[in-house]
Amino acid sequence: MDSSKRIIIWLLCLGNIAISFNIGAVAAAIPLIAQDFHLGDLIVANIVVFYMIPYGVGALLYAPLSRVVTYKRILAGASFAYSVFAFITAVSPTLDRMLVAQIGAGIAAASSTPMSLMIIGELFEKNVRGRLVGAYFGCSFFASVVGMVFMGTAHWRWLFMIPTILALITGLGWVFLKSDFVERVHKASFNYVKALSRNHIRDVFVFIFVTSFLYHAVHKWYGVYLTREYGLSKEMISIILIVAALCGLAGQQIGGYFSDKKGRLFACYMGMSGLGVGVMLLLGSYPLAFIIAILSAISIGWTMSHNSISTILTDFPDADRPMIASLNSSVRFVSGGIGFWFSKFLVEKSFGWTFFGIGAIFLVLIIFVKYVFPSDINSYEAST
Repeated sequence: MDSSKRIIIWLLCLGNIAISFNIGAVAAAIPLIAQDFHLGDLIVANIVVFYMIPYGVGALLYAPLSRVVTYKRILAGASFAYSVFAFITAVSPTLDRMLVAQIGAGIAAASSTPMSLMIIGELFEKNVRGRLVGAYFGCSFFASVVGMVFMGTAHWRWLFMIPTILALITGLGWVFLKSDFVERVHKASFNYVKALSRNHIRDVFVFIFVTSFLYHAVHKWYGVYLTREYGLSKEMISIILIVAALCGLAGQQIGGYFSDKKGRLFACYMGMSGLGVGVMLLLGSYPLAFIIAILSAISIGWTMSHNSISTILTDFPDADRPMIASLNSSVRFVSGGIGFWFSKFLVEKSFGWTFFGIGAIFLVLIIFVKYVFPSDINSYEAST
């Protein structure tokens, strides 16, 4: 790999670290933000929805935008915009202002994953994409670990101030990068409606919608769940989620390895099996060590399946890949936001039974994997 490609990967990963720094920590910090603003934690939980759904909508903008604006300008501009909105969130005196700023932050952050998957798919060979996707998404979990450390040791506003700085550095990196590859635009046409009218593409995104809906209906409640069900302090919650995030980082690498060496579907089967069983186990009440083990298993299972599916998306034909990458981010975040919002009504009644039902659905979904994801994506004609 030449130096220019290495720098591109490093900048993609740094941008991912900037936008992922507070994703897990914010969900865990909801009780702390609620305490500072003297509001209920279910009201403050709207900060997750106000970020995720605009992110999902914003992700649809970047594939068409890449036809007229170079990759470099898109990534630099989005990084600077995210830095501004993260700063506004960090200094906001009220929840309402935070929510408005998070709308802008979500739209700006939405550039990262679709642009990264587009670039990885176009610039790198198929036999290394799984590991590169694993490295990219692994940065999310690395950032989450650091964010959890800050949540446990510093004021929650630093969860937004640090990304402000990291995004600014990322934007400057793109500005000063000299590479012909990122100075280009994507020449293929884009038609989301036509793409989704094709059965194999529609089936993939229905599957992604359902899995993301279910996962975020579990993962985004960790902070509130551990506070209410186990009465843990913010420091202990931070430690537990750090361990889970590290396991998620490992899961990305394991998933990337198996995706490249054993096949995309093999990695997906393994990941979803562990994910489903782990989520079902949350029905019970356990000693602290066991709950840490369960959350860790869930993280590994989710990231293995996430990596395998994301790698499959990089295998689509060149003409489809930008649309696929944008739809992936859009569907994941819109469905995740809706899943989190919808689950509020269920977790109010019971965390345990809500999680048990979600875990059971994950196991049922394994049956459909081989029908949704073909063994050879390239056997399909590209959308035009």
